Amino acid sequence: MLKDLNVDQARFVALLAKAARAQRDAMLGHIPGKDLDGTTVVGGEHNPTAALGLDPLPAQDTQLTALRNALAALTAAARSELYGLMRVGQGQLAIKRWRRSIRKAQSLGDATVTAALIEDADLHDHVLKGLYEAHLGS
Repeated sequence: MLKDLNVDQARFVALLAKAARAQRDAMLGHIPGKDLDGTTVVGGEHNPTAALGLDPLPAQDTQLTALRNALAALTAAARSELYGLMRVGQGQLAIKRWRRSIRKAQSLGDATVTAALIEDADLHDHVLKGLYEAHLGS
């Protein structure tokens, strides 16, 4: 299934994404799920700051830089496969549609794929779930 990306590379990127996410969360201060009026939110999105991606981190942040460098070290084809794993992990793609996902990533272009990977605040979880769904990891 994976041709240009190996499982260890995917796990390494996931680990770097987890470190960047931890630094981002520390910067945001683990704000409790309350609205500004002080009423407790009963339901809603599990992670309301996920839409921010890793934007709160400064561009020179060491964790984010390490993640960018790791992605840059991969070939464009490997980044496309990583994008496919991320989409499977997000639940947006069935593993049976793997080839379709790779074609989609290639049609989006490498810059868009790389940006999508970096902007996913839950990249760690999505890549590991994608590996699990593909029966490539536990």
